[in-house]
Amino acid sequence: MDDEVRGRLKADLKKLGILLIIGVLYAIWCNITGLGIPCIFNLLFKIKCPGCGMTHAAVAMTHLDIAGAFAYNKLSVTVLPLLIVILLIQEIRYIRTGSRKINIPEIVLLTLMFAVTIAYGILRNLPAQTLEYITGILPQAMRFGL
Repeated sequence: MDDEVRGRLKADLKKLGILLIIGVLYAIWCNITGLGIPCIFNLLFKIKCPGCGMTHAAVAMTHLDIAGAFAYNKLSVTVLPLLIVILLIQEIRYIRTGSRKINIPEIVLLTLMFAVTIAYGILRNLPAQTLEYITGILPQAMRFGL
């Protein structure tokens, strides 16, 4: 391993260590107090953003409660793990080559994940009657090829 790679690895491990310490301290705080960071979007507009419930989901994950995490925020066990994998791949590539270039499959996957996040943010705020109407219409429309 040459000096440049070693230097990038050392810098990344230092950043990861700091993030890990902050994350562990925050998880301990949330577990002890039951308090998390309030959502500014929710406070201002009284609707849930796509990230609302993510802190509770993360705390549930620390207890290996995947169903609980999913109940708090569906993205916590669907989109978030994919994002973490992409970020890890990016960091490994950066450590090895020094390049932060994103390839086409990653761009496509990130775009799809962004679309899912936006759709989730919209759907989770629709009234239950609207969701029932949509879910009732979709199967009928599929039968007729619409």
